[in-house]
Amino acid sequence: MTMGAVPGAVVSEYQDNVGVPAAGTVRSNSSRELSPRLRWGIAGVLAVVALVALVAVVLEIVVLRPDYAAAQADEQARADVVRAAERFTVQVNNYGDSSIDGYESSITPMLSPKFKGEFDKAMQDIVTSVKQAKMSSKGQVLTSAVASVDPDSAQVLVVADANVKTVFDTRARHFRWEVSLVKLDGRWLVDNSPPVA
Repeated sequence: MTMGAVPGAVVSEYQDNVGVPAAGTVRSNSSRELSPRLRWGIAGVLAVVALVALVAVVLEIVVLRPDYAAAQADEQARADVVRAAERFTVQVNNYGDSSIDGYESSITPMLSPKFKGEFDKAMQDIVTSVKQAKMSSKGQVLTSAVASVDPDSAQVLVVADANVKTVFDTRARHFRWEVSLVKLDGRWLVDNSPPVA
């Protein structure tokens, strides 16, 4: 401090150096306020983000959900054809000489009209063989897989084994079938079951 200087001037100078406003002055917050251009820029960016989010939601509803529904329907169809093919395979491979009369009636509801005609023709020979040899069979499905499926037809590969007992001997039989199915009146029916080598 110099001689002749006013003590208030020193305090005022000091306050200006440390960023404290001098007595009687008001500091504005203009350095903290956003300019109108910056505010519009931020609003524009937020609008673009909201628009992108809206487009994503619309795409999910319009594009992805139908694919999901179709995938679920396909998965259900695959499960239905596997269940029908396995049920047929088990039913065909489980019989006995005492239950052979009910055998045909347990299988024919699972068959298409075309295959039912073929099965009915073979059934007389089957009944005769089973009764003469006092045959019984106990079968099970080992594995199965869908080869193809579309809205009204399918092919399922089925691997099954059966233990067959007769008055002559006991044998293990191994089956590998390609079960063809058709969808009639909402039900999957067996249309053919040729062996696969």
